[in-house]
Amino acid sequence: MKRQERLKARKRRKRQTIIKVLAALVLVGGLVVGILNLDVVKIWAGKHYFRLRWKETTITEEQAPGVKDRISKWIDPSKNLNVLFIGIDRGSVPGEEGYTRSDVMIIASVNVEKKKAVLVSIPRDTRVTIPGYGTEKINAAHSLKGPAGAIDIVEEISGLDINAYAEVDFEAFKNIVDAVGGVFLHLDYPILDPKVGSLPKGDVFLNGESALILVRSRNLPRGDLDRIENQKKFLSAMMKKVVEVKDLQSLLRILDAAVKYLDTTLEPDLIFTLAEALQGMQVDDVEFVTLPGDDPVPAAGQPWYYVLDETGVARIFDNIEKYCSSMSPEEQLAQQEKVATNILESEVDRSRVDLAVLNGVRWEGMASKVAERMKEKGYKDVSVGNTVNPYEDTTVYYSPGHQAEAKMVARDLNPNAVYVIEEDQDVAITYDADVILVIGKDYVSS
Repeated sequence: MKRQERLKARKRRKRQTIIKVLAALVLVGGLVVGILNLDVVKIWAGKHYFRLRWKETTITEEQAPGVKDRISKWIDPSKNLNVLFIGIDRGSVPGEEGYTRSDVMIIASVNVEKKKAVLVSIPRDTRVTIPGYGTEKINAAHSLKGPAGAIDIVEEISGLDINAYAEVDFEAFKNIVDAVGGVFLHLDYPILDPKVGSLPKGDVFLNGESALILVRSRNLPRGDLDRIENQKKFLSAMMKKVVEVKDLQSLLRILDAAVKYLDTTLEPDLIFTLAEALQGMQVDDVEFVTLPGDDPVPAAGQPWYYVLDETGVARIFDNIEKYCSSMSPEEQLAQQEKVATNILESEVDRSRVDLAVLNGVRWEGMASKVAERMKEKGYKDVSVGNTVNPYEDTTVYYSPGHQAEAKMVARDLNPNAVYVIEEDQDVAITYDADVILVIGKDYVSS
């Protein structure tokens, strides 16, 4: 019985660990990318308090052997500062010792001269080769070789030099969100998750309790990948809220809620130097990226891995190193022109639409049935599949530049219904289509 209770506690805490790094990113990332209002800490007492409290976060050689030797010194403001943020599950099980698996890996790449930043999420099930252990999921790197091992594997994947490391392990996420004052967020579809709770569709206010529901729920079509997308939305909203902090006491309250759950190699003077140099930077100057890849169905008895698109990953990190952006200037211009010249819905040629139809209701044959109906309307390149989890609302995702096609697909499915239509490049890459039609329960009941 006690073993079952420990296992339940472990699962509960692991669901929470995905959001542990978010709160630290709000504070540390907010300071690093300069979006916090430093006017409130310019007085000597404020900076002195920060330095005193920040000492509690310093990683010692005993805590993480070799980690400081593994990071590169950042000395050139024209080059990116690369910080590896990791969320771990240390201490969640009584008696547990040693390193544990990481639940979150985010690389924050910041350029002072450009006043830009990119936050890159690495899916925790990414397949890697760890020297001495063979093929593993990337979240095993920390448990097998500690922080230094995690840095090694991230540098191998990215080709970047990691300049700093921050590790988060805490249970007070709700207190941190409440210290910020909560955030407003728009949800295109409701969250109905028996494991963590429910949130309604539309504009919702998220306090600490309800924010946990948003960032913990896996009841989404792509499981952890969609949970990463919710991370991005929530982190962006939190950063925008922190920008509004105008008084020292509020900022120090946020600091107190976070630093006792943070270990880092970042020095307080470097944090302040960066934050002051980047003042005026906006949240919109922070780009959020998930590494592209695929999730092939494994052979019987074999583990499931997220397999990176090596060409796509190499291109992203090359662009980050050169431009502090996931896209080159030429790619950015091409995307802007594509969006600007987006064809009208009336001009859509259905036979040229690359369409995927996904069964989100678990009724056998539903995707094939809808696909045949769409083919009758003139669509030719139609693939079918299933979502990872059930879908309440029928949703049409589209890649950048294909909004008109998405609207046409929704209208062809049912001209009298109102469906969620959302741009999502990651979904498009995952299902290798320009438009992805996910059949939800509302379609079946209509």
